[in-house]
Amino acid sequence: MNYSQIMCSKNTPINYEQKFLEKKVFILKKYYEMYYKGYIYASSGNKIFRKKLNDEKWESYMKIEDLSILNYFDLYNRLLREGIHNFYKVDDEIDAVVLKGQIVFYKNRKLLNRLIIEKGSKPLKNGVLFQQDRIIYSEYYNNKNREPVHVYEYDFYKNKRSIIYTFTNIRHVHFIQQDKTDGNIVYIGTGDLDNESGIYKFDLKNREIEEIGRGSQVWRAVSILQFGNYLIWGMDSPEEDAYIVRYNLNNGKLEKLKKIEGPAYYSTINRRGIMFIGTTVENRKKHKAIVYKSEDGIKWEATKEYKKDIFHLKYFGFGKISFINNQEELEELYINLVGLKDV
Repeated sequence: MNYSQIMCSKNTPINYEQKFLEKKVFILKKYYEMYYKGYIYASSGNKIFRKKLNDEKWESYMKIEDLSILNYFDLYNRLLREGIHNFYKVDDEIDAVVLKGQIVFYKNRKLLNRLIIEKGSKPLKNGVLFQQDRIIYSEYYNNKNREPVHVYEYDFYKNKRSIIYTFTNIRHVHFIQQDKTDGNIVYIGTGDLDNESGIYKFDLKNREIEEIGRGSQVWRAVSILQFGNYLIWGMDSPEEDAYIVRYNLNNGKLEKLKKIEGPAYYSTINRRGIMFIGTTVENRKKHKAIVYKSEDGIKWEATKEYKKDIFHLKYFGFGKISFINNQEELEELYINLVGLKDV
């Protein structure tokens, strides 16, 4: 394993793993997927691997029959948007794998059901909310004609899907995330134009939606952090200045906290409550992505930079930083890089 180390504070190391086993031939290394009950799960090629948290030895956990040996090649996956896009352990028995055009569910590592994604190749990483017997998700696609966009509930045991809400004034959904204190409440983020960008509070029990804010790029986000009475996010704003902002759930006050370089996609928080937001390279004139960190949700600083690789954004995708699922249970920060390399 090829590890490097940076510091997010004086006492807290951040470990991250490079993507390439051999950079010259661009063979895919392991992507961190999830932490669950003492194990780190990672994907590589057509397999899921796991290792004990403080161990170096990986073991094969399961093989994804829908994929092949070609999926070990990073450029192949990036060009065709193939490979394992997300892996989630729902519980001790149920595993979910997000692939191009489908989400596959396994029980005790044997096929349970598969959900076909009818529009777009897949939801974004935070566009699927995994719960004990169901997922809440929305399709993510170009939607040039601005068709209605549905939010679905899918029971993976019964293989039954139903529409729980429909947006009629957006391009697509960016995220669906659980409220930290109320299991019936989720937050939904939409994009992309000013009038399509918004953050909403949705009650799963009563099927009621409440607009938190919309109408400008400040409300365009790909993920959010919930910290006390605040929602915090980085603006996904490629055409205008982007900021890290926070919203007070009690009084509705919105604040811009820090100007950042490039649009932000993914964010996370570790076991010590330290928050991280990663920016993305969407513009060929901007060649780096940055991890920002904060210990109090107010003061943010750049802690690590990554340079965009040489491959074209249009064909091989943006340069993206993402984080492991269940990072909040870990002190060390696990980072994945796509289309990026260490400076």
